[in-house]
Amino acid sequence: MAKDNIYIFEGLSKEEISYFILMSETQYFKKWDKIIVEWDTSNNKAYIIEKWSVEVHKDWEKIATLWEWEIFWEIALIINEPRTATVMAKDDIEALVLNKDDFIMLYQKSWQYQEIKDRILERIRNNFYGIKE
Repeated sequence: MAKDNIYIFEGLSKEEISYFILMSETQYFKKWDKIIVEWDTSNNKAYIIEKWSVEVHKDWEKIATLWEWEIFWEIALIINEPRTATVMAKDDIEALVLNKDDFIMLYQKSWQYQEIKDRILERIRNNFYGIKE
């Protein structure tokens, strides 16, 4: 999977995707760093894994592994809700950080904004019933 295949970018031109990525930043996390903590409400960012992988834990039980170019916690881009799981770096990783304000600024100028929000909500509804590896 490549960055232009990430579902929140569907329908955007390569220029729009490039602009969004340029507005984002890369963060580095060490192995076993907690990127997101269950029940936290302070983080309004989504993450796209650029290198390596992360583990998703709920109630300290591993429920999924996510790999390069997968996105997580994208719900934070559209609503403020407590985190439903803890995400930890499985290795030393690089992640592209998508800021909520930048996301809203880009997509509100686009006719796809409501469609993207609906896609994010649908994916979250599907994952609510159990994440499978």
